[in-house]
Amino acid sequence: EKAEKSVVMVTSASGLQRKAKRYKSVLNRLHEKGINIHILAPSTNGKELNDLKKIAKIKHSDKVKARFIIIDDKEMLFMVSDDKSTHESYDTGVWVNTPFFTKAFSDMFINTWKSLK
Repeated sequence: EKAEKSVVMVTSASGLQRKAKRYKSVLNRLHEKGINIHILAPSTNGKELNDLKKIAKIKHSDKVKARFIIIDDKEMLFMVSDDKSTHESYDTGVWVNTPFFTKAFSDMFINTWKSLK
């Protein structure tokens, strides 16, 4: 909710479905504030995603096996396990507030994003 410029999400297919349900209103508010939202996931289909596609740029990729969120190239939450083998209530993430580290991930994301159609 504190984003000022951008939100980047890389997630799994099931993670995207969960985020579409749980964070739809937050993402909508960010979109209304002019925040750029980019989402990369292995599946970009589903009923819940139709509304999300109106407020975020979403691309499909089966090659990226990661789960993280980058806020304004400054802060990042990355998940340490695959959600296929970990129930969401036991999921573990690490939040970092270091622009140097986060910007490196953001640059890698941008290169990957540009390579996808």
